[in-house]
Amino acid sequence: MVQESSEATFLVIQRTNFVERITIRFFKQPSVRKIKLDKFGAYAIKQMEFQSNVNQISEAMSEHFGEEAEPVLPRLMKFLEILEVHDWIIWDDQEEK
Repeated sequence: MVQESSEATFLVIQRTNFVERITIRFFKQPSVRKIKLDKFGAYAIKQMEFQSNVNQISEAMSEHFGEEAEPVLPRLMKFLEILEVHDWIIWDDQEEK
């Protein structure tokens, strides 16, 4: 889930594993984790909501941000790698028709 405010965009992640649920219940921890995104991350997440593939997202970022986003593909791949490592995204292996 993406949450936008006038100042920043946040990726809101539910804390659902066993240990997190215990800390939420007994230590009064927040039930969600808010990750502040920069403008590139926020734009990439918005493109993912349209079910775009990695190539489409990188092209859209190049068009939208121009030289400021360079190198687009390595930057996007690192961002996606971080999301994947934390299990915040699930890859769809289906090919486009």
